[in-house]
Amino acid sequence: MAKKIKVSRKKIKRPDEFLTYSDRVLNYVSANKNVAYGVVSGVILVIVAINLINYTIKTNRAKADMLMSDAFAAMQTPLAGQLSQEQILKGSKTYANDKQRNEDAISKLNEVVKKFSESEAGLEARYRLGEAYFANGDYKSSLTAYDDFLKQLKSKPAPMSYLEFSAYLGMGKCYYAQGEYQKAVESFQKVLDAKEAASAYKPESLLGTARARISLKQYDQANTSLQELIKTYPGSVYDQLANLELAKIAAAKAGK
Repeated sequence: MAKKIKVSRKKIKRPDEFLTYSDRVLNYVSANKNVAYGVVSGVILVIVAINLINYTIKTNRAKADMLMSDAFAAMQTPLAGQLSQEQILKGSKTYANDKQRNEDAISKLNEVVKKFSESEAGLEARYRLGEAYFANGDYKSSLTAYDDFLKQLKSKPAPMSYLEFSAYLGMGKCYYAQGEYQKAVESFQKVLDAKEAASAYKPESLLGTARARISLKQYDQANTSLQELIKTYPGSVYDQLANLELAKIAAAKAGK
């Protein structure tokens, strides 16, 4: 048989705490309707603002991605001479020459930078501009784009850090093309100093350094870079190119 539990009259009469609290809230709201409406309105406005910000961010990101896709599509569009007769008849998009294709890509990339400067897309667009300007032979603009990219990268290091050393390599190529050989060496050296972080760009940087030093008539230093290239990448295209540069050094010394 279940044991009976006696409950005192005092406990029975004690008011429910939840109901009492709810009554107090209702009484307060009733007495302070303006304040209550203001609080509720404020909360609603905050929620609306947060949703609007999130929507704007997503929309802008989608627009930036679309512009970047257009720029990449332009870079990969074939030239008229590369299309088959069938492709031409189908009306496939094409460009008359490299310069026209690069200029279209540059226009789209500049639009990304202008409209979405602080976004990741804006950061990558700066890097891609360096490539596009270089391909177009506009080395000054290429250097400006790469430098702008590297400056912006300092405030957003995580997403695009893997492109840092590629940008230095690009700058080295620009300086070399402009005949600024010492600056070219300095840019290539930044890649070489990075060791493992820039291993993919090391062979091209060693070759670029050697070529710049040969132009500066620093043959011994150029030889050191070329020997490292041959030793590290035997049998590769860089091995072959290094031997061609060694032949240039030998010819230059023989001509003294």
